[in-house]
Amino acid sequence: MIDQTRTSFNGAGVASDRQPLPPLRGVRLPVPSTAGKNTRTVLLVAVAAACSALLFGALPDDWMWEAMRLLAVGVVLLFLFLWAFRLPAVRPKPAFVIWCLVLVSGCIFFRSGDLTANAAAFEGKFPAAVYGEVIGWILYLLAVLVLFAPVRQYFVRLFAGDYKWVTLFAMLCLASCVYAPRAGYALAWAFKLAVVVLLLQLCSTEISDFGDTVSFLRFTFWAYAVVVAVPVILGAMSGSPFDDEGRMSPIVSPNALGPDAGAVFILALTLYSRVKNEGLRKSAIIVGAAALVVMVLAGSKTGMTGAIIAGVFFFILLRRFGSAFGYIGAATILVCVLALTTPLGSYFTNYQQSNDGATLTGRTTLWANVMPAIEQKPILGHGYQASTFVEFQVNAVSWGASHLHNGFVEVLYNNGAIGLIIIVILNFIIARNLIRVLRRTAPTDAIYRVAAGCLALYVHLFINGMANASFGGKIRPPFMLFLALVLVSDKLVDLVPQRAIAQNDF
Repeated sequence: MIDQTRTSFNGAGVASDRQPLPPLRGVRLPVPSTAGKNTRTVLLVAVAAACSALLFGALPDDWMWEAMRLLAVGVVLLFLFLWAFRLPAVRPKPAFVIWCLVLVSGCIFFRSGDLTANAAAFEGKFPAAVYGEVIGWILYLLAVLVLFAPVRQYFVRLFAGDYKWVTLFAMLCLASCVYAPRAGYALAWAFKLAVVVLLLQLCSTEISDFGDTVSFLRFTFWAYAVVVAVPVILGAMSGSPFDDEGRMSPIVSPNALGPDAGAVFILALTLYSRVKNEGLRKSAIIVGAAALVVMVLAGSKTGMTGAIIAGVFFFILLRRFGSAFGYIGAATILVCVLALTTPLGSYFTNYQQSNDGATLTGRTTLWANVMPAIEQKPILGHGYQASTFVEFQVNAVSWGASHLHNGFVEVLYNNGAIGLIIIVILNFIIARNLIRVLRRTAPTDAIYRVAAGCLALYVHLFINGMANASFGGKIRPPFMLFLALVLVSDKLVDLVPQRAIAQNDF
């Protein structure tokens, strides 16, 4: 049994300076007899089969595909349940697998983007895939509740330490649904946010050392690779992998695909840079290189800018200045080659000729137009996900912006100054924790290199948050990754040897 307090130990046996938290108990139940195991397994499979038969019999034909996807999710969750409770002594990581499912949920219940989607949502009309995804998230919540049931004082930990700010933000979003323009729509997204908050805390109970922390990052890496790969594959299968402007994948927004691919690249750098002979090196190089190509082809300016700056920042933190210059040169050559050999070049030419750069493709105009509405409700905002319908709420906004293209403006419009303060605190927590790790460890330590990668990943998310709602808005992969960094940075601080804190350490 692991004695879990906020004080944890590194390989040298040196404790950190964090305040104790309530004792944590992992998912450990008495091991039943073989007959009991078999009986429970048969019952669970029988119940699942009966429910599936009833579901398929009751659904209309146009829901069959959604039912198949829900069935796949249910089978995976059933396997995790059996895995976690049949092998209690092995301490499996079922929460990590659920975390992967949550990250790729948008790919499982995939639906093509549509310029009229906001208008349909405003009228309360949604495709079948939306209802399928909501049911999927209910299944994720049930799985989380089952897995955390044996964990003592689980809810107390939601309001302890740095993580309490994540919980408070989720509670604020949930409460603001009452006065949101479309309360049901906002409540669905707030429910997803609440599931992620509960799940990350469950993942925290399964992280007890540095190896578990790296394992969590590996699960995140592979799930995020799927997030990038699926739209690219579907775009290639459509026969037209480029949109009308020459950017990669016409079925998703390049403003999402580019930053997501950049995040995969930074995660690959983080995992590749660890000590030798620890695995994942070749696969990280291959997947990271592919993600870099997709990032450039997506044509997202902030995506490329964030990944290039974050990559250079990562190598500088490791004191590898030659690698930093080499990375800049390689990225420049890649951009030039792809611009000359793909439709990407025509996109850059059209962008330059349109003079959209002066307004950041209309973003500065959008921010100026919504400021009067923000000033009308500066404290509580207009309600969670109100920004989705800004074109119907603010007369000056004449185009279908599904978000406000800035994480801080997004939160300020939706949740007012209260939400903005919490998001600023979360940004501060991530940066502070990771900087503390870097200051207290040697550059040759594995913890230092992982912390440097996480800090570079945060820089990438922050830069993209200036032009996209990467955090604070819809709970999509970038925002999930942002919240995961709160957890990871906190765990890394606990693993760092205790040293005298310098006067300039904050």
